[in-house]
Amino acid sequence: MTYTVEELVIDDSFIAYCTQSNAADIARWDDYLLKHPEALITIEEARKLVLGLRYMLQKKQNELSATDDSPEHALYVASGKNISSIGEQPAHPWWRLGWKKWTAVAACILLLITAGIYLPYRPGKTATPVSAIAETNTGSGETAQSQPGEHKTIFLPDSTKVLLNAGSRLLVSPTFGKQDRNVYLTGEALFEVAHNKALPFIVHVAQYKIKAVGTRFNVKAYTNDRYSETSLLEGKVQILLPKGDNDIIYRTLQVNQKFVMNIPDSVTASVTAKPEVMPLSYHDSNQNIETAWVSDLLIFENQPLSEIKNILERSYNVTINITNSDVAHYHYTATFQHEAIEEVLKALQLSYSFSYKKEGNQITIYK
Repeated sequence: MTYTVEELVIDDSFIAYCTQSNAADIARWDDYLLKHPEALITIEEARKLVLGLRYMLQKKQNELSATDDSPEHALYVASGKNISSIGEQPAHPWWRLGWKKWTAVAACILLLITAGIYLPYRPGKTATPVSAIAETNTGSGETAQSQPGEHKTIFLPDSTKVLLNAGSRLLVSPTFGKQDRNVYLTGEALFEVAHNKALPFIVHVAQYKIKAVGTRFNVKAYTNDRYSETSLLEGKVQILLPKGDNDIIYRTLQVNQKFVMNIPDSVTASVTAKPEVMPLSYHDSNQNIETAWVSDLLIFENQPLSEIKNILERSYNVTINITNSDVAHYHYTATFQHEAIEEVLKALQLSYSFSYKKEGNQITIYK
């Protein structure tokens, strides 16, 4: 059985999984994802909606606390393992609100699904992009995650090294190193795979798989980007596409090639998945654009602001809203390293003029 986004966001167990508040629920949904890798996009969309709604309710809670202390206006919100409340009523998780309040919650969920956006839970301090800040060992059956504005280096049980880009998540198979070497990625990661011909290393992303025995490659598979890419730096990898219950080898990549897959529009399905292979793009003789993020470089090559927006949000832990469609289609070519978000926006303004307003971690761009 697989679930829709609408079913997931009202499922108690899934909500506990999103808030990381119950070990049994975390194990249940990690196991579900292992059994249904094709549900990766649905899971991530639902998770974002749950955390976005949680943030909205917490914000509403704060507003009510500041304006009205009467018990009849009490709203309860679960916060991790702790529950905060307004008034003197017993606290309840937000997904167990009364039917009148749940109607409002459902309306918020519908609005978020329709708009295709989410609010990040508990946004942190605005910062410049940072290099890998932690090295950890990740065992079989475990999940590694990097936050917006953070890079993280992890080592798998077979000594494979993985550098996670900002806002990325890697799930490791429970049988990793014993029966398989399967990992499941949402976001972006640079893999330096330890050689093991007997157990191929397989990266699962939403639309395809990457198979290697020992090599170095970069995979970009964010759910809100228009493209997913696999870029080969050393060795060889095979791109596997689903066909029925099996996989077929679409192409074996050579060094300095990348596989690109269009991501269909999840709302209108107006774009079909279209795979292709092309050369890597180089900013100069030594730096390819696909892995520039490892060196804290932001390189934009004739990209629309609507795409640049996603990169800036992940790199600086901000939320950006572009209110004008013309501005969203402005194309920019630029390179940044360690600049603050305000410096980046001011530099972009010099090429094509726009205005912006920044309030905390919320940025609004308009004409």
